[in-house]
Amino acid sequence: MSYQTKSEIRIVNGETFIISDSVGNIHQESTGNLGFFFRDTRFLSELILKINDQDLTILGAKEVNYFWSTHYATLPFESIFEAHPITIIRKRAAGNGAREEIIIHNYKTEPVDLTLSIKLDADFVDIIELKRAQNPKGRPVIEINSTENQHIFVYQVDGICRKTIIQCESGAEIENRKVNFKINIPAKDVWKTCLTIRPVWEDKVKEPEYLCEDLDKNKPVIHKPLQQWKNQVPRLTGHCSILSKTYEHSLMDLAALRFYIDSENKPVIAAGMPWYMALFGRDSLITAYQCCFIAPDIAFTTLRNLARLQGKEYNDFRDEEPGKILHELRFGEKTLLGEKPYSPYFGTADSCQLFLILLHEAFKWTGNRELVNELKEPALKALDWIDNYGDMDGDGYIEYQKRSKEGLGNHCWKDSGTSMIFSDASLAEAPIATVEFQGYVYDAKLRLAELAEEVWNDSALAEKLRNQAKELKRHFNKDFWIEDRGGYFALGLDKNKKKIDSMTSNMGHLLWSGIVNDDKANIIVRQLMSSHLYSGWGIRTLSVQDRGYNPIEYHNGTVWPHDNSLIAEGLIKYGYKDEANQIIINLLEASQYFDNRFPEVFAGYQRTEVDFPVPYPTSSSPQAWAAGASVLFLRIILGLEPDHKNQNIIINPYLPAAIEDICVENVRLFNKNFSIYVRKGHSKVELSD
Repeated sequence: MSYQTKSEIRIVNGETFIISDSVGNIHQESTGNLGFFFRDTRFLSELILKINDQDLTILGAKEVNYFWSTHYATLPFESIFEAHPITIIRKRAAGNGAREEIIIHNYKTEPVDLTLSIKLDADFVDIIELKRAQNPKGRPVIEINSTENQHIFVYQVDGICRKTIIQCESGAEIENRKVNFKINIPAKDVWKTCLTIRPVWEDKVKEPEYLCEDLDKNKPVIHKPLQQWKNQVPRLTGHCSILSKTYEHSLMDLAALRFYIDSENKPVIAAGMPWYMALFGRDSLITAYQCCFIAPDIAFTTLRNLARLQGKEYNDFRDEEPGKILHELRFGEKTLLGEKPYSPYFGTADSCQLFLILLHEAFKWTGNRELVNELKEPALKALDWIDNYGDMDGDGYIEYQKRSKEGLGNHCWKDSGTSMIFSDASLAEAPIATVEFQGYVYDAKLRLAELAEEVWNDSALAEKLRNQAKELKRHFNKDFWIEDRGGYFALGLDKNKKKIDSMTSNMGHLLWSGIVNDDKANIIVRQLMSSHLYSGWGIRTLSVQDRGYNPIEYHNGTVWPHDNSLIAEGLIKYGYKDEANQIIINLLEASQYFDNRFPEVFAGYQRTEVDFPVPYPTSSSPQAWAAGASVLFLRIILGLEPDHKNQNIIINPYLPAAIEDICVENVRLFNKNFSIYVRKGHSKVELSD
């Protein structure tokens, strides 16, 4: 496969991320998402490097890893046979700010005089505003030209103060949003300089992890959190390259999306870049679930932070109720000024269930009774929300209806405005009870019953929860079932309790939850794997038989790796191993066309109609639960299950034909280090040193 430079280069480290074009430039008049960002705010909207007032010609650019990029460029070619003798290299590192080293090689046999200029600008736009308006309104930004090779942008409004400090090395001329260097480079010689970018947040200057003075000391670029992460997570070897390449890329994506929102200095996972670099309820919980066996600490921190921010009151603006787990937490200007409800926002109706599911899952993989006891009160509050607020009309089902004028219309994972549609493409009206909510409740109550019995010694609560789950399953399989089209579960119930009769991937989540009666499981599996839902790369969000189907509409015909990962685990639970492996292998095949990375979402065109899986134009990358999908796929293939009572792990592998054998080392559970070896007809688990 030939190497091609990406049109967009993205690096991220904690709450800092930079999106530029392939040359390394940031253009304010671009599509709208380029910039240097910190805490939901764009601190630089323009950073354009030119030589002798000429645009650079890209040679090659790459994200060396998630926090570091390198860009190689030259000046325009004289002809196809005569390259320009000047090469420009930009090495950029992100983390609490940014450092950019600029290196210019003169390959001439005589000296050259050059003018290097860097045009700068800052608009301090809230990323929420940027996402919704490609050309946000101007802001009263002040610029300060310092005598100490600094250029400072300042923005103040209603008590909010933001600054961007650009520090240049000596020799720079700074004036009118531009940095100039007059350069003389001897023959066959090199010239270097370095810029440091510091965001100022609440009058605190953020010191970048990588500084220009580190270059003078020849300090190597070692990112300690990355090294710690690599040492912590399992290593995958063996004849399984189709899995191992995507798994490795996923580990880097997960590492990139870690950030810190409390004083404990323990990370949570942001949902995705660029628009969702924040703590989310649903996304963070599902990602932590997918990754529980490789990084249970992520689950602990996610649960603790969500419990700390649990709903306390009935607040229409934030769609908040007591006990509710948040949807989204933001720090941008619009939120701080009270114009947007993200402080936090609670527009979700499945985070409480997923909170309880993850709490149990974390206990399964660690046996951490202290965590379960610590989070008992938040867990019971989440349970109370399910029973007394989530069920809005007392019919036994969770439904939603937004109250916030600034909130989301749909409070399920398919939260776009057109996702809740009937088979004739007409929109359903809220309150809406989506199908997967009910499965999540069933699973959450059974899991909480186990915790109540085993950890809290509350057999009465355990019995109550199991009886409730049993009754829910009985009613659900009748009330949501549709006999037409061979039989399937409705997408949900609308405000009149009419079944929303589009056929969707949502019903696959019911297998993951275990709420499907055995006599209906085979029917559901047949529907999910049929050509009207299965694209050949994965299961679509909406059947091609429904009038609303569009292979490039966000939730109405696309393929989502995380969606498929949960469905694949559900297939395993009901004994459909071949179908699960088909999903896994087809998605891994698709990932090869995305640089061995699972994108957030890609188009749902039938595989026989296209030569490759077609990208979705605004897919997040990296994206958390897409990266988590490959980790869950590994666990599914291994048939890996914890035995916390005996401090051991159990495997029941079922290898796809495309994988000959797998060796997984450094599986750290129960204060032990396990190695797992699997090949056709043979498997073993060993304790490692």
